[in-house]
Amino acid sequence: MLIAVSTVAVIGLIAIQVYWVNNTFTLREQDFASAVSKAMSTVALKIEKEELQRLAEQEASAPSVSISSQDDKTLILNYGMAGVDVVPGNSRNEDADSSIVGQLENQGIDDGGILSQSGILDDIMGGLFELDIYKSISDRIDTTRLDSMLQSEFELRGIRAKFHYAVYNKLQQQEIACEDARPFLESILTQGYKTQLFPNDPITDPNFLRVWFPNQSRYLLSTMWLMLATSTILLVVIMFLFSYSIRTIYRQKKLSDIKNDFINNMTHELKTPIATISLACEALHDPDMRKSESAIASYVGMIRDENKRLGILVENVLRTSVFEQGEMKLRFQPIDIHQSILQVIANIDIQVKKRNGEIRTHLDASLANIQGDQLHITNVIYNLIDNAIKYSENKPIVEIYTRDEVNGIAVAFRDFGIGISKENQAKVFDKLYRVPTGNIHNVKGFGLGLSYVKGVVEMHGGTVEVESELKKGSTFTIHLPYKYEKEN
Repeated sequence: MLIAVSTVAVIGLIAIQVYWVNNTFTLREQDFASAVSKAMSTVALKIEKEELQRLAEQEASAPSVSISSQDDKTLILNYGMAGVDVVPGNSRNEDADSSIVGQLENQGIDDGGILSQSGILDDIMGGLFELDIYKSISDRIDTTRLDSMLQSEFELRGIRAKFHYAVYNKLQQQEIACEDARPFLESILTQGYKTQLFPNDPITDPNFLRVWFPNQSRYLLSTMWLMLATSTILLVVIMFLFSYSIRTIYRQKKLSDIKNDFINNMTHELKTPIATISLACEALHDPDMRKSESAIASYVGMIRDENKRLGILVENVLRTSVFEQGEMKLRFQPIDIHQSILQVIANIDIQVKKRNGEIRTHLDASLANIQGDQLHITNVIYNLIDNAIKYSENKPIVEIYTRDEVNGIAVAFRDFGIGISKENQAKVFDKLYRVPTGNIHNVKGFGLGLSYVKGVVEMHGGTVEVESELKKGSTFTIHLPYKYEKEN
């Protein structure tokens, strides 16, 4: 329940964090789009204003023609600087410049006093073309100036992202494009920001400036790096704390189960010799028993054996406790591994014969002498043989092999017992762990042996490994160097 609630809470925090980041990114996109649109509108207005200023300058510097008439038949031309004007006159100036009259006559006036189409009217219409009203958009816009204005307006609003631009007519045909925009014209047209050029032009068809930012999302994310970094760090910390807490809770529960298992096993192991000693003591108090010297000797021997068994059990617990606290000190001296194996076999042979078992040796190593602690190496060998016997059904058969290695010796202990599953093989060296056998008390022990074996072997600079298959048996192999000097 705790894990489920914690998981939901963490997922909720992550979802809120992701929503907050996404919402912030959306707001940044909206602000970016607004800034780009304002910058483009400003550029469009500036372009239009500059054109009007240029046209005004051209108009002020160009000569204009004034045409006056006295009697609707005779026209007089006057040159000025204020545009084209056609007005009727009240009198004729007899001293008018003959050259002007000559020009008028050359242009032609019909009988009704109207100017011919091929004369001054053509000049007047030509002036309109000179005012840029009918020029194409590509002639009216300087791309270098447009690029500079866009860059300036974007930077003024804090936008420093790379962009491409192009100008399209009302039919979405490209009219103008920046130098590097050719490969991106489709994206500029479909995804670019848009604004109309010369919006106040009443004559020409509309043209639209479009600007596209190829790395817009990456650019916006770069502006949010501090927030994203903070969010990422917070998420990582939350996930780490969550996983660490769950792992700790699981480990504590596992240790609690192992501790309960250990207590149950220890109680069972200690109860048996205590009960035996108690029964033997009661029997010795029986007057009839005191008359038989052999019976007394049998019960005293029983008490001695069970007392020795209690001592071994307590010693195993204390020895493991000392080992776990790092207080165990090794006394290195020359050891003959083969001799140690044979000595342990001799001590445990009675236990094997009680179950009609057999221990077979294949001591093939040519060099069996190592530097190590005699007591602890002997205990390692005893524990591995004892495990092989305990976890063998019916008649236990144990095979012991030794072989030479490059810088040491390998000792393998093979049995044909119940075996160990794959999932349990990685746990057999954990303290207090016992391989499940169905009945918790059918195999005696506290689950301390293999943990002790692994610790002692590693303190000698060696390693231990296990190979096993259910119902076919197990093989434990220890690798010990000839000489090991512990690093300071």
